[in-house]
Amino acid sequence: MKLTFLGTSHGLPEKDRYCSCTMIDINGRKYLMDAGAPFVNMLIRRDIPLCDLKAIFITHLHGDHTNGLPEFVDLISWYYKDVNTAMLLPEQIGVDALKLWNNAANGNNTRALDFRVYKEGAIYDDGTVKVTAMPTKHGNGNTYAFMLEAENKRVVFTGDIAGYANDTPKVCFERECDAIVGEGAHVSFEEAKDVFERCLTNRIIISHVAPRNECALARLQAEEKSYSLTVAYDGYETEV
Repeated sequence: MKLTFLGTSHGLPEKDRYCSCTMIDINGRKYLMDAGAPFVNMLIRRDIPLCDLKAIFITHLHGDHTNGLPEFVDLISWYYKDVNTAMLLPEQIGVDALKLWNNAANGNNTRALDFRVYKEGAIYDDGTVKVTAMPTKHGNGNTYAFMLEAENKRVVFTGDIAGYANDTPKVCFERECDAIVGEGAHVSFEEAKDVFERCLTNRIIISHVAPRNECALARLQAEEKSYSLTVAYDGYETEV
C-alpha cells in the first residue's frame, strides 16, 4: 500500500501546499481520502488515468476537502466517460449540490454517476480495500475519520478533529495500526504528546498543517518518542 500526499495544507492553499487530498495505491487501484483542489490536475500531471481512481472518500463537506469534486464531476460527465469512480459523501446536500452544478455546466450531457451517502460504520468494501467511517467532533457534525484496511494492513485517517485529547478515534487505542494519518490544524501538539504515546502504532504522519502549529510540531519531532513522527508535504510518498 502506497500513500501519496497530493495536498497537505490547512483550510487555505499555501504557496507550497495545496488543500487536503491523499492518494492510496493498492496494486494499481487508486483511492482518494478527501478531494482538495486541484487533484484532477495533479493526477494528470502524474500520468495517472482517471479511470484508475476507484473511490473518493470525503471526511466532511468543508471546501478545502471537497473543492476538487466539481471539476472532477464535470470532466467525467462529458469527456472522461470511462471513469466510474464511487464518490462517498457524508451528506445528501453535497450530492445534490454537485448534481445541480453539473447540470448547470453540462445540461443534457450529464450522465448517471456513482454518488453514495454514508453514515457511521463499514461504508465500502470492493474486495481490495475496506473502509469504516467513525464520527468526529469537528465543525457542526457529519464529520468522520476513516479506518482503511487492505493487504493485512490498517491505516487510520483522523480527518479534521476537535483536538487529539478529546477526539482521537477510539480505534487508535484499541487496535494495532500500521500508520495513523493525523491533522495539524485544529489541534494542540502539547496535548498530542501523551495521546500519541497511547496510540497502538509505531508510525504517525501529520498532514493538514497550519503554520501556527509548525513550531510545536517541530519540537515534538525533536523529542525522544516510542513512535516515528513524520510531517507530510505535497508530493510526499511512503509505503505502509
